[in-house]
Amino acid sequence: MNVGNSEGMTTNGSIVMKADSSELLESENQPPSTVSLGEQARPDKSVHRQVSVSEAAESNDQVLNAPIWLRWFEIPFHVQDPIYGTKLPEAAGWAMDSVGRGPLNQVGSYVGNAILRLAAQDAGCAKLAGCELKTHGFRPSSLLTATTSIVGVISAVLMPIVGALVDHTEYRRMLGIVSGFLSVALIGAQMFISEDNWFGMLVVDAVQTFVYVIHTTSVFAYLPDLSLDPNVISHYTSQFNLRQYVGQFIYIVLVIIAGQVRGSSKSIQSSVQTARDSAGIAFGFGCLFIGYAWLFLFRDRPPLSNVPEGATLLTAGFRRIGKTSRKIWKDYRQLRWFMASLLFSPEAGAGVVLSIAVTFITVFMKFSALDLAKASLVLMGGNVVGSIFSKWVCRVINPLNSYRLGMFSLGVGMVLAFFVMTGPERRGSVFGIAGAWGFSMGWTYPSQRVLFCTLIPKGQETEFMGLFVFVGQILGWLPSLLFTIINENGVSIRWGLPMVGFFCVLAVFLTLPMGSYEDAIKVVAEDSQEKLKEVVEATSKHKSRDFSTQGVHTDEEMETVEDNIESTSINNVHQSDSNRTNNANSSSVEPISREDEGPAV
Repeated sequence: MNVGNSEGMTTNGSIVMKADSSELLESENQPPSTVSLGEQARPDKSVHRQVSVSEAAESNDQVLNAPIWLRWFEIPFHVQDPIYGTKLPEAAGWAMDSVGRGPLNQVGSYVGNAILRLAAQDAGCAKLAGCELKTHGFRPSSLLTATTSIVGVISAVLMPIVGALVDHTEYRRMLGIVSGFLSVALIGAQMFISEDNWFGMLVVDAVQTFVYVIHTTSVFAYLPDLSLDPNVISHYTSQFNLRQYVGQFIYIVLVIIAGQVRGSSKSIQSSVQTARDSAGIAFGFGCLFIGYAWLFLFRDRPPLSNVPEGATLLTAGFRRIGKTSRKIWKDYRQLRWFMASLLFSPEAGAGVVLSIAVTFITVFMKFSALDLAKASLVLMGGNVVGSIFSKWVCRVINPLNSYRLGMFSLGVGMVLAFFVMTGPERRGSVFGIAGAWGFSMGWTYPSQRVLFCTLIPKGQETEFMGLFVFVGQILGWLPSLLFTIINENGVSIRWGLPMVGFFCVLAVFLTLPMGSYEDAIKVVAEDSQEKLKEVVEATSKHKSRDFSTQGVHTDEEMETVEDNIESTSINNVHQSDSNRTNNANSSSVEPISREDEGPAV
């Protein structure tokens, strides 16, 4: 424990100036800055500013630091605050977890392709296209979308309970660890898919999708903690998505190489082997990146609030959603309409676009799993370009208009695919459409996350983030259900694409009553100050009960420690990787050196 002494000198030699905890926050009349990164000059680090929850956590939280010889692994994942130059462990953890999550989500494409073809074989059809026979109560071409609908409904029902664990307990990090471990383990199980167990693997894939949603909820709860500046959040999300897409790009290249080395063909067995390859490589990605992030980078958080009187963890989430929804309906008009838009956002459901696209391209365009991998490579390239473009558009206009334009472009791309991808004879068109879809997704979803993070009142991020995930699940199953109904009744599955496009355009129209983005963030700023101060102070004091084990025994010594914790400032986050935890804090004359960390990414 590095505790500052009464002379203002920390034990690692950094000179600090004593500051009162009341100076942690700016005046109530000074809302968070919305100046673009290109216009905002780097401020004097000796001046107090609003600190985020993650910055406040730098004062005392302890995690199991990675061995010194292993910390080079973190360097490519550190994302620097573009204004203050800070580097937070959670930011690196978010980036690293994104790289691990990407392949876990992508596996469904290749395993899904194999399941569809094995299901058609099990039903007694010579080929998948046009197969009207049924297996396990459905046409083979309906299995993926039907399963997605079921997972979506279950997720919508159970997400409030997951949200209660995040809101009302200290187990946010533990939930991320357990859900990450289970998600990776279930992906590993899919390495053993065969014609004898394909239906069991469909069930495993469904369970993995649900666990993946829980893990995503845990990760997203950390996102608003990183900064109070919407431009910095935009920078973070763009960088996170960029790394995720690059990681997926590398993953897909490895899947293609494995298939080419083995020898590609159009046989069912070739698709099954590609599915096994993809699951094995994704398992390695998950173990490496998700494991490291949650062991060494994400830190504990205190409960946002206690379980309400008369409620339990099973009911508190539903009560919280009701209360938060009423608050939004009454006090936050802009956020109300944004939530309505999220109801119909195609990203909302658990893999809804993925299940529809994979089914269509496999059945109608007659792609093998290896063909899908090649199309996915093009899609990932579009994702990377779109993510970079998203950051620029958010800065030049604002996140709201960027989200609108990105979502509209995705809807147009879905409708365009209906007219372009007319049959197997136009297989080459799949790659062009995949690039367009990738660009629109890479543009839309970072803008969506930045917009939400800037519209929610500060200090209530976890509460509102839980609602954000829940709203996304309420109707997320609807497109895949409609697709299944269409297919089961003999209507061409081509109509599934413009149906997704309709949901995209509807999501855009529901944002129009939101009005001005500038007015929206002013309302948020006015309501953020007091709640933010409570959360920052709670985070700074979190685990202070454990200080006795660090050699602090007397009440006088404990008071000295708490005084130093409460004087949190920007310099807490300028720590070397070899000493990441427990710096005493105040406003430093000079930032602590990070020369040993390596170049910023």
